[in-house]
Amino acid sequence: MKRKQVILASLLVVVCVLLGVLIRPASHLWKTHRHDASTLARLPRGQADDISHLNKTPVRAEIAVAADTAAALRQLRELLRYADQQHLPIAIAGAKHSMGGHTLAPDGIRLNMLPFRHLHLDTTTQVLTVGSGALWADVIPYLNRYGRAVATMQSDNAFSVGGSLSVNCHGWQPNQPPIAGSVEAIRVLLADGRVLTCSRRQNQQLFSLVLGGYGLLGIILEAQLRTVPNEQYSYHRVYAPAATYLEQYAKHVDRNPRVGLAYGRLNVTPDNFLEGVMLNYFEREGPAPRGGSLQEPGLTDLKRAIFLGSKRDGYGKQLRWNMERTFTRTQVGNEFTRNQIMNESPALYLNRTAGQTDVLHEYFIPRRNFDAFRRALQRIVPRHQADLLNITLRNVYPDKDTFLPYAREEVFGFVMFFNQDITPQAEQDMQQLTQELIEAATRLDGVYYLPYRLHATDTQLENAYPMMPEFLRLKRQYDPRGLFQNTFYQQYQHLAPAANVAARN
Repeated sequence: MKRKQVILASLLVVVCVLLGVLIRPASHLWKTHRHDASTLARLPRGQADDISHLNKTPVRAEIAVAADTAAALRQLRELLRYADQQHLPIAIAGAKHSMGGHTLAPDGIRLNMLPFRHLHLDTTTQVLTVGSGALWADVIPYLNRYGRAVATMQSDNAFSVGGSLSVNCHGWQPNQPPIAGSVEAIRVLLADGRVLTCSRRQNQQLFSLVLGGYGLLGIILEAQLRTVPNEQYSYHRVYAPAATYLEQYAKHVDRNPRVGLAYGRLNVTPDNFLEGVMLNYFEREGPAPRGGSLQEPGLTDLKRAIFLGSKRDGYGKQLRWNMERTFTRTQVGNEFTRNQIMNESPALYLNRTAGQTDVLHEYFIPRRNFDAFRRALQRIVPRHQADLLNITLRNVYPDKDTFLPYAREEVFGFVMFFNQDITPQAEQDMQQLTQELIEAATRLDGVYYLPYRLHATDTQLENAYPMMPEFLRLKRQYDPRGLFQNTFYQQYQHLAPAANVAARN
């Protein structure tokens, strides 16, 4: 009898301990899930915004392009004539994931390219011809039927092809240049109504200006993109001190020809801020079956609750880091296709909380200065009391194609995700933080990425992109009446040489 009582008492202690361990995280996640808003508020008629929710802008009209190629071309040429006659600027939009008004022209026309999404794969050359309005969520299933995959794209599928080309995106593709390196040719509608095919051999200057040109040179109609085989990948990860990240990267990625995708994630918990890192990489295991499953990973509600629970909460950040370390350990060796990995929606991270938003920064730092920038972040971010949710690390090889390259040598992109209030004070605080981070990057021969908030000073922009004045001059050469504009352009257009002033301001 006494032995049974001891056993029962021991079991009771174990249960109490387990409950004590589990109650707090379960309660935290349930509370987070319960307070998660289901929808975003609609904008008033006549206003538009981007995903930042910080750029509410009055617009005269939002016009969706026709899906049919011939009809779209007629429509767009008529729109150009109308906008010119009425002195209305045109901003070009796809998924609207940029954050600095790059898809907005105040009191102008926003052109919605999303309906223009035709797809055709040349099965001899394996080159995809795609309408600029197509999302990667359209492209991936189409290529999957042929056993092919996108060569270079972001880590999520919700971006448009045209938008991706306009910001010259990059992703988890290791030791590769940005997306411009995978482009064979583009067709561009200019302000005067001409359609030009641009490539490295034909209209090369315009090719370099439009890729990474933020919609300021013309309307990208379609692109020809190189594709790669869709293969089976096995998942691997290494947890290490952040100061050793480059050593780990060299060992597991640089010297491993089987790696097809790779990225790092820094620990952002308050007690170990940027001291730990996880290097995640995927090794090629062989061809994937054509038309295989593209089902996204499960547990979406739980993953979202874990992410949301890390906002403005040190315990939530530690919980997320611990759970991700535990979960990824269970995934090591599991196999996925390349298309499955790239077909994930960013809805998991979408901020639907009224009065708050999440904003991205990215800084491209030469390999030799990687750890110096990490240490700078450790000093700067806590001093500003910013709510840093995530830092992803991505390697990028030099960009030899675009006029405004951010990767002029091998760099590592520090992709930073912050939560902030939608208030003038919060914007001012974020601007001060951004400017200090830009200064830190510049001192280390790095640059900041242009698609995000317009917080850089004129001097910072010119230091990071000394070719910007010449870019603006050439923009006005191809678009002398200033039809193609956006908030980004309007903020910095005065940096163009004084002798070349646009007709429309």
